Amino acid sequence: MEIVRFILLVGVLAVCATAQAEVTFEIIAEGGATDISDDGTVVVGNTNGAYETFRWTQEDGMVLLGLATVPVLGVGAGTPDVSDDGVHASATILGRDSTYATVGRWTLDEGWLELMPPTLPDGGLIDNAYGSAWGLSGDGTTVVGLYWRPGHGGPVGDGLAHACRWTVDGGMVDLGSAGGNSRANAANYDGSVIVGWAESDVGGWQPTVWVDEEMTILQETDAMAILNTVNYDGTIVGGQAYDDSLSISVATLWRWNGSSWDEDRLGTLPNTFPHYGSVICNDMTPDGSTIVGYNAYDWTQSTGFVWTEETGMYDIEDYLNDNGVTVPTSFRIQTLTGVSADATTMVGIGMDTMPPWANRWFIIRTTATGVADDPDAPGEAEVASRMRAYPNPMRGATTLSLNLPERARVDLEVYDVSGRLVRRLVAGTVDAGKHEVHWDGKDSSGADVASGIYLCRLATDQHEETTKITVLR
Repeated sequence: MEIVRFILLVGVLAVCATAQAEVTFEIIAEGGATDISDDGTVVVGNTNGAYETFRWTQEDGMVLLGLATVPVLGVGAGTPDVSDDGVHASATILGRDSTYATVGRWTLDEGWLELMPPTLPDGGLIDNAYGSAWGLSGDGTTVVGLYWRPGHGGPVGDGLAHACRWTVDGGMVDLGSAGGNSRANAANYDGSVIVGWAESDVGGWQPTVWVDEEMTILQETDAMAILNTVNYDGTIVGGQAYDDSLSISVATLWRWNGSSWDEDRLGTLPNTFPHYGSVICNDMTPDGSTIVGYNAYDWTQSTGFVWTEETGMYDIEDYLNDNGVTVPTSFRIQTLTGVSADATTMVGIGMDTMPPWANRWFIIRTTATGVADDPDAPGEAEVASRMRAYPNPMRGATTLSLNLPERARVDLEVYDVSGRLVRRLVAGTVDAGKHEVHWDGKDSSGADVASGIYLCRLATDQHEETTKITVLR
């Protein structure tokens, strides 16, 4: 097996007179948010009760996408996911004649596409379902999950359920198993690296990765340990590994070193009970520098966590308290499920601590606010909004978006990591308002730049900021 990838570094540096972080916490609605778009503006999840897939934006609120299985069949499965650009979603949906559940992909302005039937040759209906959707690639072209295989279970069978992958060009593919059931939970940007679990001989779930459909079990265990997330280029996968000393599964990353996977155990939050707790990574930024997830202290209490190399495991409520935000006593955070590419927006699920005891989902936002000691220095409203590049990482081209509060002299330049000027994109006076600048991935001579990290620097008379852009070839 060979993986040729580039490690991604995605980050934004905002430079004002002085900068301080502003953190906000907002409970949005009943239901559970399960994924967030790259720029943090689109959230998908399930409603309470009907388990119907929703898509949320600040402008439109929660829009129900229909084809919920619970009201008709009485059961629901899988988790909705969203593409990096927010255009596509995946979920388990009601089939066209309303008698079965199946895997579906939703597209903005087009609606749902039913992905099975036709199912694979050994597939069929079990409990009125052909399969279920558990993940979507960043580019929206690949849906992963499981399909049902009637007659293949039992102690000598090879699994009633197998992990599967559907692509726009190739249709449905069986990813196989280790001799029992298996399931795919997430895919990287182009769908070439897929993560999930495969059963051991006695029914334990083992963290599993498929690279170009080749399966590798990262930890052989008879306990329960799975993979839930993978970074943009598939070089970092995350979930949990079983810890024999604690007798629980703990948050764990695996990093591709060019020939094999190196295990990196992130551990647990303090006061997590041996034998009773469970900790898992749910989502990560494209470079794997920020991880969010779930930490069950025991059978009854859980919280969300944030992990970075600088902070280690950080209880999300401690993070909020340390930034001056108090979670209402009537609400308890249970998990973090998604994080935006720049780690400024996180979503999660919690529960009322009093009637109606409803599950509700929330958004945590972190922003940079200009704070000026100099009375003549620009305040928050006068400083250009954060510059963003999308897509980032880029393969062919990217678009930089910026917002100028007033007409100003603008210099927008691309540098390599050694500080050499690669390309000048803008040099002149630009009107106030929102602007988009296209970079085609070429240097000033017209040649394609090499793969690697580049720094895009925006400078005006009052403001300067730099965004890292990763080029993949």
